[in-house]
Amino acid sequence: MVSHQEIAAALRDPGFYPERPERVEVHETHTSIVFVAGERAYKLKKPVSLGFLDYSTEEARRAMCREEVRLNRRLAPSVYLGVRSIVEAGRGLELGDEGDPRALEHVVEMRRYDEQLTLAALAVRGDGGLDEVRSVAAALERFHAGAPLCAAAGGADPRAPIKRSTDQTLASLLLLVRPELGAAVAAAERFSNAFLLAHRDELAARAAAGRVRDVHGDLRAEHVLLSEPIEVVDCVEFDPALRQIDVGYDLAFLAMDLERLDRPELARELVSAYRERGGDPGSEQLVGFFAAHRAWVRANVALLRAEQRAAAGEDPGGAVAEGEALLALGRRLAWRARGPLLLVLCGLSGSGKSHLARELAAASGIAVLASDRVRKELAGVGAEARAPAGAYSEDFNERTYDELGRRAAERLEEAGAAIVDATFRLPADRAAFAAALGAAASEARFVECIAPDAVRLERVAGRSDASDATVEIARGQEFAPLDEVPAHRHLPLRTDRSAGQAVAAIEAWLDSR
Repeated sequence: MVSHQEIAAALRDPGFYPERPERVEVHETHTSIVFVAGERAYKLKKPVSLGFLDYSTEEARRAMCREEVRLNRRLAPSVYLGVRSIVEAGRGLELGDEGDPRALEHVVEMRRYDEQLTLAALAVRGDGGLDEVRSVAAALERFHAGAPLCAAAGGADPRAPIKRSTDQTLASLLLLVRPELGAAVAAAERFSNAFLLAHRDELAARAAAGRVRDVHGDLRAEHVLLSEPIEVVDCVEFDPALRQIDVGYDLAFLAMDLERLDRPELARELVSAYRERGGDPGSEQLVGFFAAHRAWVRANVALLRAEQRAAAGEDPGGAVAEGEALLALGRRLAWRARGPLLLVLCGLSGSGKSHLARELAAASGIAVLASDRVRKELAGVGAEARAPAGAYSEDFNERTYDELGRRAAERLEEAGAAIVDATFRLPADRAAFAAALGAAASEARFVECIAPDAVRLERVAGRSDASDATVEIARGQEFAPLDEVPAHRHLPLRTDRSAGQAVAAIEAWLDSR
């Protein structure tokens, strides 16, 4: 009996192929091995069972080869040529027709394409790409509009399939990540459950409107060929449930992948152009949720690959790093799903506002507006210089908080989120901020940073940032109670703990909405 390993070894040999290519390029994932030989590529599915797919039998692998060709011809008809068999002949193994009775294994036969002409390659090059992304958005909108409706989608709770997927992904991640990252996975689960609870009506309306269709399911940038016309390869064939999804969920995979490649402007353009073409990916919050979950799905895949490499005696370090980076990306995208969001960090000097603001910005990707910098701009001095005494007068305070409110309103309009770092200790300052902020003031969420006086004064004495507060100033400060802020928009937060713990507490508070 010829083993799967022997078949893979034969496919690695240039002499196996009738064209006798000079060499065979091999690309391996946790489920398949692709052998690129001359102008053709052959995908061999691994005999694995991973919970979410089962390729453990030759019959299953053959069926999935046929399904892969059928489905992928929808978006890449010129790439998918058919299914071939691997047969045993007099001189060893060779390629045969799909129906050959001697078949030992089956592979998908594809036309080779230039990987430098993929959207991933364009994104990595780091220049331009907006026109290409618009073309991709148009192609995906046409594909989604013509994709089959999923008849059962409008029946049961529309959250159920999404929740099953998130639960499975996060349960697997919890087993794969380092123990110190377990809390991040638990936080992702909490966020997902809270979001699905809050957005049930939106998901139900989308299902009823026909937004759930049989689509691609694995829209990665490396799968998008910038050809004429645009083609997209490698859709999900092994589980229809992973394709029969909300079109916004499908699009969000590609948006997430462009974020992963450090091209957020292309991700934004993709969603915007899709809308302009008439597509409906859902609210910005829903797209953020879908993208976060896609990042966690990819993190799970990367860590599964790391586990396979470790079992094979190979170095899993690169795959582990990729998985952990995707876990962090999912967390950042989850912040978008919490929007629109104005988070005000307030408290006395030395209470940890600025340090916490930096940690929040790193975790969320949300920009920070700091009163210290705004005040110095208004006073005409550099960020690291001390502001003149007049910059702290009652009138100048009002100007500073008015400008903070104006900039926060602009940031909310442009980006949907902002973090504001200022003491806000006086009611007059808060009133000036609210007046300039306008209607959004009613939704501002205040995190009141609190630390023991000894901790505050020690921090002030040792700080080297843009703040002008001295120990004497900090010792004499008082904070007027935030009585005008409703309790549900006010979080008193002890900051004499790690900034990571404080960020996690803020995330839990926001999810409790």
